[in-house]
Amino acid sequence: MKNFFIISGSSGSGKTTLLELLSRDLNIEISVSYTTRKKRQYEIDGVHYNFISKEKFENMINENSFLEHENVHGDLYGTALSSLTEYINDSKLLFFELDVNGAVSLMNYYPDNVISIFLSPPNLNELRKRLVLRSTETDKEINKRLSRFEEEDKLKKEFDYILINDNFETTFEKIKKIVNRHKKED
Repeated sequence: MKNFFIISGSSGSGKTTLLELLSRDLNIEISVSYTTRKKRQYEIDGVHYNFISKEKFENMINENSFLEHENVHGDLYGTALSSLTEYINDSKLLFFELDVNGAVSLMNYYPDNVISIFLSPPNLNELRKRLVLRSTETDKEINKRLSRFEEEDKLKKEFDYILINDNFETTFEKIKKIVNRHKKED
């Protein structure tokens, strides 16, 4: 059963905002990843991410607690294996917001369970504008995120769907249709 819906793409592509609204609209939970990055002002520990120390994260790696984990822009992110078993056993739907490498790992690990959507900004200039407007990173961090854009864009061919987020409402409706189509198939 295709019960895992991955939304992936570059920073600033709109993943987080779209997922929060889709989750509420479709009544589907969002997987809460672990990260070592600093919490942004609006984020809530245990809701947006499980914010932990690098030492604790590395201990979880050593204990094979993660299905996948990645170093993204110097911060560690990972999806705990324990959190997925219940969803598979009960055929419950779950959203994931993952970087492209983490998404590919999840697709490879659970190929029968995953629908993957790659979300992209219209172009690099728009991406820069979005990152600057969200005011959560320094110029150095923005440049680091932009430098990864090409690498992330090359992996989009691995995804089931590729969407350009040039209009928020249209993109929201497209993702909603994709999810509803796959919910009906199973």
